[in-house]
Amino acid sequence: VPFASGAGVALFTNDVFQYLHRKDLRAVMDKGVRSAFLPGSEAVVVSHSLGTVVAYNVLKNEATAADVKVPLFVTLGSPLAIRAVKNKLQPVSHPPTVEHWFNAMDERDVVSLYPLTSDHFAVFPQIENMTTVENFTENHHGISGYLSDRDVAARIHAALIAP
Repeated sequence: VPFASGAGVALFTNDVFQYLHRKDLRAVMDKGVRSAFLPGSEAVVVSHSLGTVVAYNVLKNEATAADVKVPLFVTLGSPLAIRAVKNKLQPVSHPPTVEHWFNAMDERDVVSLYPLTSDHFAVFPQIENMTTVENFTENHHGISGYLSDRDVAARIHAALIAP
């Protein structure tokens, strides 16, 4: 992996770096995502890459938790467990509005270096991790490679059709 350290990867992924270090940009992005949740609504949240960071940050906010029920939060190719990212999102916690959190990654993904396990992203209840995705995209990080995974697609589909 180029830039082998977690901090190097976080810096290499400029969008994540900008989101974490520019409060003005973060506020605009968070507001846009938050506006997608209607008060009193229920939503399955599927996120990828920087989207996992933004969605996590919005969902752990108490104002969002009061407004929306999330039966399933899916993170794909997430950099959340990279120390440089995690440190900017302290305190780390399980979003109160999320009933179940499912994280999927390809171990060859150049952005998603670590699973969201207690060793790397300790929250309770624990996050369900699947590290067996075989993302066919060039850098093993593309969203199409994650959404094409049979188990990932089945998990999202099941949550969407659940009563």
